[in-house]
Amino acid sequence: MAALALLAAFAQACASETVAMWPAPPVHFLTAPIVASASSPTTPTDKERGLADSYMKALASPGFVELGPIVDEQARFALGARNTHGRERVLKEHNDVFGAFDQRHFVTNRVWLTDSTRPLDSQALEWTMTGIHARPFLGVAPTHKPVVIKGLTLLWTSDSGIISDLHVYFDEELIRAQLGGGPAELQKLVTPLADSEAHQTYERSGAPQEATNVALARAMIQALEDGQETSFLATFDDKLEITSLDHAEPARGKIAARQYFQSMRSSIRHLDTVVQNAWGVGSFAVVEYAITGLQQAPLPRIPFAAGRPLHTQFVDIVEIKDGRMAHIWRYADPIAFASL
Repeated sequence: MAALALLAAFAQACASETVAMWPAPPVHFLTAPIVASASSPTTPTDKERGLADSYMKALASPGFVELGPIVDEQARFALGARNTHGRERVLKEHNDVFGAFDQRHFVTNRVWLTDSTRPLDSQALEWTMTGIHARPFLGVAPTHKPVVIKGLTLLWTSDSGIISDLHVYFDEELIRAQLGGGPAELQKLVTPLADSEAHQTYERSGAPQEATNVALARAMIQALEDGQETSFLATFDDKLEITSLDHAEPARGKIAARQYFQSMRSSIRHLDTVVQNAWGVGSFAVVEYAITGLQQAPLPRIPFAAGRPLHTQFVDIVEIKDGRMAHIWRYADPIAFASL
């Protein structure tokens, strides 16, 4: 009886405290990877090579009617806090994300292709969309203003060119800023130019250096979690450039990298990183990862709330030169950081 009374008193004491809920587990990952068959070619098929153009064309089609035929019945979709599966839901998400804009035109800037020696064929598409704001978007009534959206999409496909998984990355608040809303500092940014040049395609060769490049990018992310500033900075070239969507100019040099490291470590308690997908393509590494933790200091563009769980997704396109990271193109949606 004494033991039961002690247990009850302990439970009552715990119930009187407010404990922050831990961040949700990462969701941008493949729960049931499809293993390539032995007869699958070791290089992308013609249909996979043409998928970037097919997908961009489908996104521009009225009502996204051309998207359905190239999406698997059980396909998955992720954008920030949005996660769903099933062809009809995936089509609806595309309409919710891009359907506010008429005269949509997509241009592929760069493509990174893997091969069929991976569990799934995968590719990263860097793209630019232009359009006219014709329907509500993030609470902003139609303005009929032109917009330019730059983003990145990770695709997983079968040899027949059918999409099984899509992870979309772009900064939603940047679009709201172009429409006259959102943070004042974003409204001051010059609207990016719409790229019209033919896209560049990079293809995985299977060379050992590609695995080494991925290991370098992983080491950078792990050093951030471990709080090892020296190891973090050692992964970068002295002339490092970090390009992000919400800055007009890249951040440059190890000083900028150190500032980023210190800001993240001082603002997020129990900072944890999870690499969800990574592959090497030539001199590039493509790495998708999550950062979670509890907020303990302000972060740029994120309202401060002490102890609030944070969880956001990143994709880094990393160019490696002479064994160090020389340029990072970072894709993220800061809205998702404060979405919990």
